[in-house]
Amino acid sequence: MLLINKVFRVGTYIRLSREDGDKQESESIGNQRKIIERYAKENNLTLVQEYVDDGVSGTTFNRPGFNQMIEDIKAGKIDMVLTKDLSRLGREYIQTGFYIENFFPENNVRYVSILDGIDTFLDTTNNDITPFKAILNDMYAKDISKKIKSVIREKQKNGEYMCSTPPYGYKRHSSIKNKLVIDEKVADVVRKIFEMYDNGVGSILITKYLNDNHYLPPRAYRQIGKVIDENDFEHNWNEVAIMAMLKNEVYIGNSIQNKRVSISYKVKKLKNISEAEQIRVNNTHEPIIDKDVFERVQCLAKARGTNTKLKYEYLFRGLLYCKHCGRKLQIVLKKNQKRQAKKHPYITCSDHKSRGCYALNMNYDKFETQMLDIIKQICKIYANKEIFSGMYDTVTKKSLNLKEKLNKSLNSIDKKIADINIKLDKMYMDKLNDLILEVDYRRYADNFIQERTKLLEQKSELENKIAQADKTIEDKGQVEEKDKELEKLINEFLSLEKIEKIHLYRLIDKIEIDKDKNIYIHFNFAKLEMISQNMDEFIEIEKIIGKMHR
Repeated sequence: MLLINKVFRVGTYIRLSREDGDKQESESIGNQRKIIERYAKENNLTLVQEYVDDGVSGTTFNRPGFNQMIEDIKAGKIDMVLTKDLSRLGREYIQTGFYIENFFPENNVRYVSILDGIDTFLDTTNNDITPFKAILNDMYAKDISKKIKSVIREKQKNGEYMCSTPPYGYKRHSSIKNKLVIDEKVADVVRKIFEMYDNGVGSILITKYLNDNHYLPPRAYRQIGKVIDENDFEHNWNEVAIMAMLKNEVYIGNSIQNKRVSISYKVKKLKNISEAEQIRVNNTHEPIIDKDVFERVQCLAKARGTNTKLKYEYLFRGLLYCKHCGRKLQIVLKKNQKRQAKKHPYITCSDHKSRGCYALNMNYDKFETQMLDIIKQICKIYANKEIFSGMYDTVTKKSLNLKEKLNKSLNSIDKKIADINIKLDKMYMDKLNDLILEVDYRRYADNFIQERTKLLEQKSELENKIAQADKTIEDKGQVEEKDKELEKLINEFLSLEKIEKIHLYRLIDKIEIDKDKNIYIHFNFAKLEMISQNMDEFIEIEKIIGKMHR
């Protein structure tokens, strides 16, 4: 039997975390220490060791001070634990219960929570309700966690930067809380990375350039405070960090937060959040990178894909997509069935059988030659303003006429739908008044509903076509901001003796190929898209203008 009047070697445990209300006085380290020391003096207890965790949540038991106390208990250095209240020991009720009901008794340790009146060496009612107090503390932690997250989300929605570490190229504002400002010491490094990638230099060569010139990567820069350190061989840039920077909208002044959150208030492991649930606020701080440059870089990154170790590099690799399954098409070397001696590149949809898609097997060399010719034709048509303007007017006029016809059809469908709704309402009232039988009502109603469903589908198709016509008309009525960039790109493209990938990436979003080897080019510019969709009419206009000139 244990004696209460034995001399205990007391370890005092003090904990404070952000969940306690920004270190309010009632929970402060000093306040806890005073309460414990007063209790020890009044009860003639010998304080052997103090363990403190400052700024650590009670929902986790992985705390430095707490862990040291547990090790000292196992080593026999202390046999009594004293805390201000139960919540200081922990707020997670399962683990708190384990230490009070299992670990402490097994190690012959007396636990006292002063304000709760808990003393595990006494048989009291307060000890009996300890599990309930632990649950209440757990619920409090959960409630506080929700409130803190809610406050953080509101600040994020207001454009405040709430991440713990500013991104490379930025630092915290000296006087405005949660505000980013450009870190001029490394801003030029960020600009250099974007400039190199925009000029066709891949992530591997950018990484090599930074490492060869001894630029410290973000973490090392934060730790050491130097931009360049020729004696540092431990820290190196990598391609993952480069690509993450190139895709980060923070460099054009936007804040995208809430990308990852903890699984729960107890489990601190992070999970990724869908793009739709992320918090985006534009223009929250000064940009380092021009938006046009950033958009070009995104286009390049998307087209290049992730495979950087290919033996062969093809001009259109990364731009080709399957029309049916939507996946990127591959370019592989195969032997020609008639000529077995040499392998030739073929465009194929890999793993097509497992996805129920099509093999394709399209000769890449022929495709590249024909595709470059088509793209050059489209660019020449745009460059010839007389031909382009004439066709642009023709397409716009066609869109206006088409829109007028579509609107007439849409009005007709709306009237038919309205008539059906009136008939359904009338039949329903007849059924309620016993003028027609339930079975007859159901038969007629089903027919009307089927007819209305078909009409609604037709209406949806017409509305999509009207939207497309509106876009063409709107393009005609507005001067696009990207016109100057397009002019420059096309002039460069047409002047090249040898086409480079960088120009294709800037002009083209993607190229789709279907099972019948039909090709669909999707440009990054609306005017080129319009030309590609009306190539035959452009050629006819060119012939007419040619005759007029003669």
